[in-house]
Amino acid sequence: MLTDEEAFERYGDEPLHFSHYYNFVFIYKSAELDNGDRIYLQLGGTMEKVSALSVDVEDPLTLNEDADREFSYIKNADNQVIWKHGQKKQD
Repeated sequence: MLTDEEAFERYGDEPLHFSHYYNFVFIYKSAELDNGDRIYLQLGGTMEKVSALSVDVEDPLTLNEDADREFSYIKNADNQVIWKHGQKKQD
């Protein structure tokens, strides 16, 4: 597992693009990185939070700017979670 410091230093500025919306959660993710890792960010979780969000699918987010807003995690090439931050909303 990565520490928060390692994750933000290595991956904090990678662009996260809107992927999809499911059950009050907006999911953003990075492209697959050179080492096979992929970064995910989930925003929302409730009707109140979703209605307050302004989502621009053309404007990428980053961990450094947005990780504290909700739940984020990184999976390696073997699809194992190697870092997570915040509290998961729902599947």
